[in-house]
Amino acid sequence: MPDRNQRVDVLGVGVSALNLESAKKTILERLERRQKGYICVTGVHGVIEAQDDSRFRNILNESFLTTPDGMPMVWISWLRKHHEVDRVYGPDLMLEMAAATRDGKFTHFLYGGRPGIAELLQRRLEERYPGIRIVGTYTPPFGPLSADEERELRERFQRLKPDVTWVGLSTPKQERFMSDYLPKLDTTVMCGVGAAFDFHSKVVKQAPRWIQRSGFEWLYRTFQEPRRLFFRYLRNNTRFLWRYALSCVGLEPPRREEGVSIAFLGCRGVPARYSGFETLVEELGARLAERGHAVTVYNRAHFYPDRPREYRGMRIAYLPSLQTKSFETITHTLLAVIHAAVRKFDVVYLCGVGNSVLAGILKFRGSRVIVNVDGDDFRRLKWHPFARWWLKQSEEWATKLSNVVIADNRTVVDRYERDYGFRTTYLSYGAPERPAQAGKEALRKLGLKEGEYVLYAGRLTPENRPDLLIRAYEKVKGDWPCVVVGGAGYETEYGAELERMAGRRVKLVGPVYGEGYKELSLHCGVFVLPGIVEATRLVLLDQMGFGNAILYHDCAATWEVIGKAGMPFGPVNAETSLAEKLNELIGDPGKREAMRKAALERARDSYSWEKVADRYEAILDQLTAGKGLSRL
Repeated sequence: MPDRNQRVDVLGVGVSALNLESAKKTILERLERRQKGYICVTGVHGVIEAQDDSRFRNILNESFLTTPDGMPMVWISWLRKHHEVDRVYGPDLMLEMAAATRDGKFTHFLYGGRPGIAELLQRRLEERYPGIRIVGTYTPPFGPLSADEERELRERFQRLKPDVTWVGLSTPKQERFMSDYLPKLDTTVMCGVGAAFDFHSKVVKQAPRWIQRSGFEWLYRTFQEPRRLFFRYLRNNTRFLWRYALSCVGLEPPRREEGVSIAFLGCRGVPARYSGFETLVEELGARLAERGHAVTVYNRAHFYPDRPREYRGMRIAYLPSLQTKSFETITHTLLAVIHAAVRKFDVVYLCGVGNSVLAGILKFRGSRVIVNVDGDDFRRLKWHPFARWWLKQSEEWATKLSNVVIADNRTVVDRYERDYGFRTTYLSYGAPERPAQAGKEALRKLGLKEGEYVLYAGRLTPENRPDLLIRAYEKVKGDWPCVVVGGAGYETEYGAELERMAGRRVKLVGPVYGEGYKELSLHCGVFVLPGIVEATRLVLLDQMGFGNAILYHDCAATWEVIGKAGMPFGPVNAETSLAEKLNELIGDPGKREAMRKAALERARDSYSWEKVADRYEAILDQLTAGKGLSRL
């Protein structure tokens, strides 16, 4: 049976993955629970209208159900492996629900049609389905309801309280009506069925079933009403075929009524699963999309086998890469740059200074380029000598080839000004909001007690220094376990060395994402950041937002972020210092509680994703207005 909560992305419209039988059952369940919601039945016409009208697209995507009304919606669902999907045609859904409710348990109201059509439809349905209870009809005016008409309608619904309201207007008028009036009217479910009023009242002849199943009902309707439908179908069908073909290769043009078109390149992709850049792209990209901008993220195909086409309002393009430590990022980004150059985005956001040499290609094609340099990447121990030289050289290329260079830490801002005479734009990140409640399933799986374990979360790489924590933990007293969350990726030898070092109290649990990561973070006793990286660490902001007692390896960049809300160890005799501070915190619950409150307060005061999005929007506005921002 279909998953009735699942949707198939069709050019930004989420079409429900269901068939007529599952749609009927879902609606009946909704009626039983008296849970309000509206249902859109949409095909090519609705999807194309949604390309030009972002509010209408939101209405379709926020519906209780948006059913596959046309065969192209069904065919696309089949291509996406949803073989159980079948057409849920508005007129068929109306008859199916009429048959299912002929026992009189649920009542109906007919809203729409030309004068006299709703009353005629009522008689036809009552003749065909004895026992059905249709409690009222209403033929609205051509334009919006006046204040008096709206008051009359509300009073009628308050008196009749119909369970199902069938809306027979044209698209997108009927969808707008349902979205606007469902909260105002005393009814449970609204369903927009368009021409069903004319078909079932026998005013307009319906296409034979074989034509409906063939996907050529639009041609049959054109012969019925050529003056009204010929140019509409010609325009909509042509645009749909063109846009869908482009979307299949990731070249779908930005939709109208959107702000700046912006592409994010250089990270692994969204949903965020790996590092700080992915979190930045997800949180920033989703907020920009919510504010009306056309956001595209280039994902590395091998990380996302399911390949959703859209996530949190962002469109996603998938491209391959050479899967080696040194060449994965640059090869994927090169393909993405070529792809993005063809599409000509207004702005391209390059994650990572190592990609900055490619900015020139994008600028040549007319895009404005933002490069986020992510700290002193060339100092990281995981890179071999050539890679470190490339990353250092890339810093200078970034200052010359991009429009804006973003640094997430003031220590990086100062170094660029000192080394290159270039003033980068300081812009940090946001911290998550601490949830009111969190589950404990991840703790149960690992045999952990709430508040009685030390946590590390991050990639298992030399510069992150999980080895330092593991060695120091041999000197920590008590029976608290040390939970190490993260994967080694291409650092297989280093990962194997950590496994050999780990004592009985150290749990190397591998990568943990989503709710599991939140649960382990929210319930830990102490979080440790053992590495020194001159950049703002997203995991640090996570832990501050979660309100944790944080122990960190003393360095200027981390101090800038956490201030007095955390406890530093080292930098001299770091291993011994870390063990001593862990013993101190484990033995002092009052100190841990004070640190938790301080971290949470600093995160709320200083690190807001909404404020970060505000700053980026200001940059986008200035870039697209043609102002140079290289020294903003």
